[in-house]
Amino acid sequence: MRERKRGPARIVRTLLPVVFVFGLAVGNASTVAAQVENQESPIVTCEACHGDPRFLVGKETAEEQAALLVPDSLLLDTVHSQLKCVDCHPGPAMGYPHGPQVAVGCGTCHESEQTDWEVSIHALDVIEDGDAPTCAGCHGVHEVYSIDDRRSPTYPLNVATMCGRCHADPSIIGTYFSSPEEAQARVAVEQYHETVHGAALERAGLALSATCNDCHESHRVLPASSPESSVNRANVVKTCGDCHVGILETYEEGSAHGAAYREHLRGPTGHEAPACVDCHSAHSIVEADEPRWFVGVVEECGKCHEDVYETYFSTYHGQVTALGFELTAKCSDCHTPHNMRPATDPESSVHPLNLVETCARCHPEANQSFVRYYAHGDASDRERYPVLFWSWLFMTTLLVSVWTFFGLHSLFWLIRVTIERARGTGHGT
Repeated sequence: MRERKRGPARIVRTLLPVVFVFGLAVGNASTVAAQVENQESPIVTCEACHGDPRFLVGKETAEEQAALLVPDSLLLDTVHSQLKCVDCHPGPAMGYPHGPQVAVGCGTCHESEQTDWEVSIHALDVIEDGDAPTCAGCHGVHEVYSIDDRRSPTYPLNVATMCGRCHADPSIIGTYFSSPEEAQARVAVEQYHETVHGAALERAGLALSATCNDCHESHRVLPASSPESSVNRANVVKTCGDCHVGILETYEEGSAHGAAYREHLRGPTGHEAPACVDCHSAHSIVEADEPRWFVGVVEECGKCHEDVYETYFSTYHGQVTALGFELTAKCSDCHTPHNMRPATDPESSVHPLNLVETCARCHPEANQSFVRYYAHGDASDRERYPVLFWSWLFMTTLLVSVWTFFGLHSLFWLIRVTIERARGTGHGT
C-alpha cells in the first residue's frame, strides 16, 4: 500500500513541536549567554531551559525527563543546594547550544567515599558488566537527600528496599548468585524482612535497627570471603558489636568462645570458635525468646559440640526437647547465651558452687541433692561417670539375662509342646 501524501496541515502539525522547541532555545540563548557572561546564578541560567516542562517535548522516557527537567526548586531542597550546576556540569556553561554532558565524578567532592567504592565488589562489577549501582543508583541523580531525610533511599527505613532493587531481582540473583555456596545470598533480602532487625524497622519503625549497610558498609562493600570485609569471619564480631556493645564485652571478656575466637583456637572436634553469625545466622536472625530460636539452639550448639549433643538427648531435658517442647532447658539456659565458661571457672553458671542458683531459675526448689543430676551423663564413660557406668552395666546385664532366660524358656517350652502334640501325648489329647 502506498503511503498517503501528507497535506500542508499535517506537515505543520508534525513540525510545530520542533519549531517551538527551537524557538524556545533561540529565544533563551541570548539570555543564557548574558547570564553566564555576567556570572549570574548558573541555576537560574540553566533553569531557563531545564526548568521549563516544554523543554521535554520529544523526550518520552522517565529517565530522560528526570535527567533534563531540573527546576531550581528541586535542587534547592537537596544536600547540594549550595552547589551550582556548573560545579557538576562544567561543559554547558561554555555556551549554547551544547551537546550531551557527562557530570564530573562524585569523588571530586566525596573523595573518601569514592575511594571506598572503587575497591568494592560493586565497582568491579560496574567495570566488567555494568549491572552494579553507582553513586546515582543509590543516592539519586538530582534529588540527593541527607541520610537523615525520610525521602532519601539511604534513610534507614528505606535501605532494604533500595538494596532489594538488585538483591531481590530474580535476573540479578540468577546471574550473580547461581552457585550452591551462594544459596544464602539468593534469599538474603527476603529473609531480612522476617528477622528481628527487619521487623524492628518495618513493623516498629525503629530507625536504629541494623540495615544492610550497617553490616556490609555503605561504600566499601566486599564479599564475605575478603579478609577486609566487615562480614568476614575475622571482622564480623566487631561489626555486630558496634550495636551490641554490652554483649560484645561479655563475649570478649569472659566467655570461652570469645577467648578461643580471639586466639584463633579450635575445639576438640576441630571446629573454629563460634562468631555471632554461627549461632544467630546472618540474614535469618530471630529474637531469642521466639519458638524458632528455642527449637534450633540445640542443633546450633550440636554442630560443634557433637559429644555432648548426643548425651543431651539421652536426658529428660533432651527427650522432651525432641518432642518439640520449648520450655525445657536448652544449652543456653544452663551455660548462658554469651558468658559461657568452663565448668572449672568459679564464675561459670555450671560451676559446682553455682549450680543450685542456675537450676533454680526453672526449679525453685533446687538444692544440693537436686544438682547431682547428670546433665550430660554418658553411661559409656567409665572414668567420668563410674556410678552411672556400673548402674548401666548392671541393669543392662540384668535385662539381657532375664530376656535371655525367659526367651530360651519360652522357646524350649514351644518345642516341647510341638513335639508332644506331634506324638499325640500332649495335654488335651
